[in-house]
Amino acid sequence: MKKTYPEIEEIFKDQVDFDPEEVLLLAGKCGYQPNPYFDESYYVQRYGDVRNAINQGEFISGFDHYRKIGYKDRDPHWLFCEEYYLKRYSDVARALVNETVFSNGYDHYIQYGDQEFRSGSWFFDPLEYLKSLADGDVKQPFYNYIQNPKRDFDNLYFDRNWYAKTYPEIFPRLKSGKWHSLLHQYLTETDCKKYSPSRFFSEKFYVESNPDLVEPIKSGRFFNGYQHFLLYGIQERRRPHPDIDLERFYHEPYIQKLLFNGRIPNVFVGWCQFDGKVPEVDEILENTEVKTKFAFEKKSTSLAINAARSKLDFSFQHPDISVVVVLHNNFDMTLNALTALRASYRHEIQLIIADSGSDDETCHIEHYVHGATILRFEGNVAFIRACNAAVQQIRAPYVLFLNNDTEILLGSIEAAINRFRRDPEVGVIGGKLIRTNGLLQEAGAIIYRDGSVAGYMRGASPDAPEANFVRRVDFCSGAALFTRTELFRKIGGFDEDYIPAYYEETDYCVNVWKSGYDVIYDPSITAIHYEYGSSSAKNGTGYINRNRIIFNSKHSDFLSKKIVKSKQNNNLARSVRKQDSKRILFIEDRIPLKSYGSGFSRSHDIITTMSHMGHEVTVFPIFKPVVSANRLYNAFPDSVEIIWDQDINDLEDFFSLRAGLYDTIWICRTQNVRRLVPIIEKISHLMPLAEIVADTEAVSAVREEQYDRLVGIPDNQRSPLAKRLRSEFECLLIATKIVAVNDYDASLLKKNGFTNVSILGHVQTPKPSSKKWEERFDFLFVGAIHDFNSPNYDSVLWLTTVLWPDLESILPENSRLIIAGHLGPGVSFSAFPQGQRIIYLGEVDNLSVLYNEARFFIAPTRYAAGIPYKLYEAASHGLPIIASEILCNQTGWKVGKDVIKLKIDDANETCNIISEIYNDKKIWQEIKKNELENIKNYNTKNLYSQIIKKIIFS
Repeated sequence: MKKTYPEIEEIFKDQVDFDPEEVLLLAGKCGYQPNPYFDESYYVQRYGDVRNAINQGEFISGFDHYRKIGYKDRDPHWLFCEEYYLKRYSDVARALVNETVFSNGYDHYIQYGDQEFRSGSWFFDPLEYLKSLADGDVKQPFYNYIQNPKRDFDNLYFDRNWYAKTYPEIFPRLKSGKWHSLLHQYLTETDCKKYSPSRFFSEKFYVESNPDLVEPIKSGRFFNGYQHFLLYGIQERRRPHPDIDLERFYHEPYIQKLLFNGRIPNVFVGWCQFDGKVPEVDEILENTEVKTKFAFEKKSTSLAINAARSKLDFSFQHPDISVVVVLHNNFDMTLNALTALRASYRHEIQLIIADSGSDDETCHIEHYVHGATILRFEGNVAFIRACNAAVQQIRAPYVLFLNNDTEILLGSIEAAINRFRRDPEVGVIGGKLIRTNGLLQEAGAIIYRDGSVAGYMRGASPDAPEANFVRRVDFCSGAALFTRTELFRKIGGFDEDYIPAYYEETDYCVNVWKSGYDVIYDPSITAIHYEYGSSSAKNGTGYINRNRIIFNSKHSDFLSKKIVKSKQNNNLARSVRKQDSKRILFIEDRIPLKSYGSGFSRSHDIITTMSHMGHEVTVFPIFKPVVSANRLYNAFPDSVEIIWDQDINDLEDFFSLRAGLYDTIWICRTQNVRRLVPIIEKISHLMPLAEIVADTEAVSAVREEQYDRLVGIPDNQRSPLAKRLRSEFECLLIATKIVAVNDYDASLLKKNGFTNVSILGHVQTPKPSSKKWEERFDFLFVGAIHDFNSPNYDSVLWLTTVLWPDLESILPENSRLIIAGHLGPGVSFSAFPQGQRIIYLGEVDNLSVLYNEARFFIAPTRYAAGIPYKLYEAASHGLPIIASEILCNQTGWKVGKDVIKLKIDDANETCNIISEIYNDKKIWQEIKKNELENIKNYNTKNLYSQIIKKIIFS
């Protein structure tokens, strides 16, 4: 401080008895910065209540205020935002609520975050700052900058060049020395409403179009409209400018891909980078195939040179699979195919090379490949005859027929072998073929009634939902075709009537179907195919026309059952229906991940069960997912089609493209039925025979009435429950079947005139932990908190502020309260009380560890509808449950025998109950035993499947 403010020694020269800390506070009162990390003038100017408190003598300075109370929620420096830091770095937020090491986020940032190159503000990217430095040896970028804040550097959120041109009047004031830079002026300007940070954000427009911000800005909650936009507006996709529609831009598939891959931090930055213009990626790729084929050839040349120096090793003793590659010249591309083949599978492969009359370097292929079986033909005997000859050499139970212009990708062979081993009914497997331009050649193939064929989804992006689920198909391309060796021999190989090529794999797959085996499309099998790399498109057309006639004459019985060729029929023809299976469209708020809780766990189980029963299930969300498609695919069986790139706005077109496809439309949640009524009425002619199942999931009217009672709304001011129920249930009249989650909800539906009501609760498998009572000490709460109005938010607040403080004083010191569950956007554990014996975990991938270590599961729900999934999940692990009366009634479990009831309205009595049972091993064991028995008797997978079958087929 003396170095920065030399005059300070003169000011305080007579105060020799002053404590150094007191000098800091008084210096702040004089407007001096006590240290580089705290900006006194900014802090006092930023917060009006601080100014008032200083003027009234409550605090000596802004620094005094910050040290005593401001550190909890105020920003100490114009280039640091506490709220931003905790939202961006969840590990810091968790550390703050679970530990006492750091006072706040800024404390962590100063001690560690700056050294770890973390960012404390949208306006300070440490890596961008480092780029601007001549000296790269900077360990603490933020500290370095605030020591010399006049340095300008590029920033995503503040366009200094635009700002300088737009507000030239700032420069004379900058010269006065009040501000260090344009950014400093913008972030500390008292009249902040006058300035916008870039051409993509209008402060005036944003504040005027969002009147809910007027009071929070006036009170100091937000410095300006831009701060709100950065913290919440981007996430809510509010308009930053009259000409910018972030909602539309966000839903562009390419932007979604960039967001989920972390290539842009948010949709606003994406707009700024692309100036609102989304590249037409697929169109660009479609027009570049000639160039990409040249690139493929160049890469092949490079790999051929590598193989010249180091042989590819295909030696074997007991191969898992045999691979047949038929060659005629094209040496470089062949080496590319074999290099990819060797890299794709780490175990033994028997490679059989059939050289069909090559006269290029292929004649010496044995110089480049070790351990391969090489068959040579003097002339070009064509693909079919060469394959049939190669079969005599096969030593493995499975065979892959691979074109030498095809690059099989990592994991494909293993996926095919695993599927053959897992499912004895599968005879042929084909995969996703991608052209050299990155677009699909096919995702399975279709045979139409006239014998013509088509690659499903040709020209689409390989990540399209329609291309990424397993299904039974008419046939798969021979460019990379897996089959069982014995089956191939039994059928007699490829029919040589189709020599030289084309339709042989189509004919073979039809014969596989006729032999009682399935032909499967599996997207986890992927290959890049240089189309017509081994023949010309012109010659191919001639062979196709000739061989189609041969095919039609051989399979007229098969073709008579196929669909007439039409683009509108592609989705109807894309899969071969399994006997006694249904095609089901399952509609939910979101693609239901189990971690979301709130009924999504149940929806996930229903979808999974349907898929395992052999039904073809498509999942369609009302709202587009906010997580990566990869995470969604990881969470469901691979036969489930997940429509992750559309939402309710696309549903009418979706039905038009899939007219007549679905037997059952299962709509989850009553509010979604209500949303869909006008759409279904418009498109009912497209699905005239489809049954509509309305799955109420939970009766909202019951929860709303409970909430009204809880907050004390008088009876005469509440809408009667009967009236609420009639209003809620009215939309269900469009359904042919109704599903309720428990007996109570079913009774309400029946009282309102609905007769075709089924009950479908939760599915669980008993999986008790062996961990003993003596080794368990903690209480566990698990529940998703989607927003501040959710029942689980209320539960955690009541638990941590009312019940737990009393329990802590009577329970052993090693007992803790563990709180876990998904947090919605904008929700943070920081709003809840902190304590050394309260552990906030957030979303946990594997809850089994928590269930198996706690002594009790506690669920103090004060208002709810349906039945809570987490209670059944805890019970399946044999974890005794303490639950509110509402939840006890919803489950129908016997109080004192199957579950322990706590009294929400009497915390003292609840403490006494918990205190008694906590140390009663006998009661604990009895409840554990009864819970597991309930799960075994009423919630097994087999019983769940039977109920779903009855709903769908009755």
